[in-house]
Amino acid sequence: MQRIVLALIVLIVVSSLGARYLGGDEASPRRPSPGPGASPNPRGDAGRQRARLPRTPMPSRPPDGDWQRPDGGRAPGWGEPDTGEDGGGAGGRGGSDRGGQALRPASPGDPSIRIAIPARVRSSSGTAFSIDSRGLWMTARHVVDSCPKAYILTGPRRGMLVKRVYIHRSADIAFVTTDRGAPAFAFAWDTLRVGQTGYHFGFPKGQPGDVKSRLIGRRVMRVHGRYSTAEPIVAWVERVRVPDTYEGLGGISGGPAFDAQGRVIGVTVAGTVRRGRVYTTSHTSMRAALARARITRGDGQTAGAIPGTGFADFARTLRGRLSIAKIVCLVPQRRTNPRRPRY
Repeated sequence: MQRIVLALIVLIVVSSLGARYLGGDEASPRRPSPGPGASPNPRGDAGRQRARLPRTPMPSRPPDGDWQRPDGGRAPGWGEPDTGEDGGGAGGRGGSDRGGQALRPASPGDPSIRIAIPARVRSSSGTAFSIDSRGLWMTARHVVDSCPKAYILTGPRRGMLVKRVYIHRSADIAFVTTDRGAPAFAFAWDTLRVGQTGYHFGFPKGQPGDVKSRLIGRRVMRVHGRYSTAEPIVAWVERVRVPDTYEGLGGISGGPAFDAQGRVIGVTVAGTVRRGRVYTTSHTSMRAALARARITRGDGQTAGAIPGTGFADFARTLRGRLSIAKIVCLVPQRRTNPRRPRY
């Protein structure tokens, strides 16, 4: 009898362990739901999740000139709404492109995603977009951090050398300069609203790709490894992806996030394949980065109203004029089998 009771206890323990929620593990990715429905996880987005930075981190020697000043300390934006005026409410669901209730202020207690940055920098690619036609671009920090040489690609095996890099020390934001530029985008600082539509354009897996999403709330992105940061970010759920694949979005990092009117509202910095989530920088982080890099208002223009069903064709036009471009980091390979000297 005692053996039977012991066997039942062991069976119950093993069953409970197998049912444990393991977070946003991407070991077995599946296609995210194209619709605006609820999270596939019954616990929603609460608690900690694992997220993967779109593919590997990249560039920057210590920049020169006015960009030499390092930024440090706590990430900006805690307790501040992503808005120009009103403070935001408790959240809610919105059915239109403009969304519903205002996004509430960021808090260090928001659900977290954790991202590990490899210690070693490798050759990789990401996305950048023009914010001044004279050769000023915005991207994600991990796309250009510690990279010895980076290029904005203008065609197959052709590109513009990145001359200077500014790294925001407490957020996943960076600026780079080149000798030539492309038509630039304007920013929008309107209040973000839960349920509003967003568009993410770039080069996932090194190829053109686009995502239509819906805003769902706040998160905190905690990065550790080669550098450590904790910053407020904005979470979106994928609705439509072009092309529609099971693969991750690695390579779209650094790309612009637009509102329905074609204005930049964030920088795409991370995503989870299994949960169908996309994460962007907050308004407060972008404002702080622009101010600390001493970047004044550029000559950016609104890209124009983005069609809800034809957004991929719209993005193709923006890539064609190089307003959205692929950025690559080139790291010299170490020779594993050096040639033996001759005697």
